Amino acid sequence: MPFSVFKDFDKNAADIIEEDFDSKFTLKVKSAGPFATTLTTTTTLDTKDTKLSPKMSLKWPHESGFTLEKFESSADGKLAVETSLVGAAPGLKLEFKGNDSNKSDLSFTYTAPAATVTGEFDLVNLSSVKASVHGGNGPVTVGASADVKLAKSTLESYNLGVGLGYTVPKVFVGVRADKNFSAYSALFSYNAADRVTLAGKVTYCQKNKAQAVLATVYKCNADTSIKVKANTNGGVFSASVKQSFPGKFSVVGSAEIPSQLNSAKFGLNATLG
Repeated sequence: MPFSVFKDFDKNAADIIEEDFDSKFTLKVKSAGPFATTLTTTTTLDTKDTKLSPKMSLKWPHESGFTLEKFESSADGKLAVETSLVGAAPGLKLEFKGNDSNKSDLSFTYTAPAATVTGEFDLVNLSSVKASVHGGNGPVTVGASADVKLAKSTLESYNLGVGLGYTVPKVFVGVRADKNFSAYSALFSYNAADRVTLAGKVTYCQKNKAQAVLATVYKCNADTSIKVKANTNGGVFSASVKQSFPGKFSVVGSAEIPSQLNSAKFGLNATLG
């Protein structure tokens, strides 16, 4: 099994903590079109102004290996495009992400049995270069990344990071050091039972005190799951319920309540298709 890109080596555990807690009101509809295209319409409700903001995105894969991953138009008329190409060389995937203002990034992902390597370049301003590598042996994986900022072809700043992951049945532990070893984090997940998974994360930065978050997901049945999360940053408690229905329709309801009980945030996100 190939290694993931470095930024995603702890994704499964991170998703337990981060996903399904969105305090927005959205409806996403995916529709199949001709020539294997997929049209996705996302409508977001702005609760402050009571205004709907629609956004449309088109995806089109081609048998040649080229895929129009996203051609997106937002309510304010802004355009964004993402493409990918596989098959140019064994294990190589090329990607492009841009918009109609100031973004034009070209990246590659090269997957080999020993490691996965990535690189990304800013083609418009020539202001940044990113690279990463992730590999390992057995239950242990190791990775590193570098993010270099340029100003008029000279080095402006750089950010180095490393990570270590350990995976055994039911348990994952990952640690990261970022921002030139000034920020640290440790993440774990544990399948406590067939329907219960625990996850936690501790972060430390020289500018801030240590913070911790603990989350639990309980899969009631094949169609229903419940998540709860507690965060030491402000003593915030969050909960969500995800329900799947026939016809590829799912709804996620969420709530976020601080320990002071002075405010609360709610979200409802539905997906059809």
